[in-house]
Amino acid sequence: MTRAGKSIFYFGFWVLACGVSLMFFPEFCLNIAGIDLNDYITVRLFGMVLIYLSIYYFVAGQHPEFRPLYLTTVFTRSSALVLVIGFVLLGMAKPIVIGFVVVDALGALWTGLALRKDGASPGMR
Repeated sequence: MTRAGKSIFYFGFWVLACGVSLMFFPEFCLNIAGIDLNDYITVRLFGMVLIYLSIYYFVAGQHPEFRPLYLTTVFTRSSALVLVIGFVLLGMAKPIVIGFVVVDALGALWTGLALRKDGASPGMR
């Protein structure tokens, strides 16, 4: 695996953990985030989607030819932090939610730096 591939692959474990948590423990997760819901099916479905997404990360991380996907995740994962900060500033989310997307932003930073190092290595472009 390339450096960037490893960052994508290992990020898949975070996504998997989030998915499993939301699918099987939605009330606990939402309580941490300060969100009140009466019906957890939507949260469980989102957890299922995250579990499936983690599989994509595991597969993509093992294939250097997925480099355009790696680059795309840098932008999407880092933009999540900006959007959630906006939600908090607008009073739409509690500040604790920022903690969850900080992990995404750090993963994006890791992948971005790894892409740069991989690009500087001979034969990695």
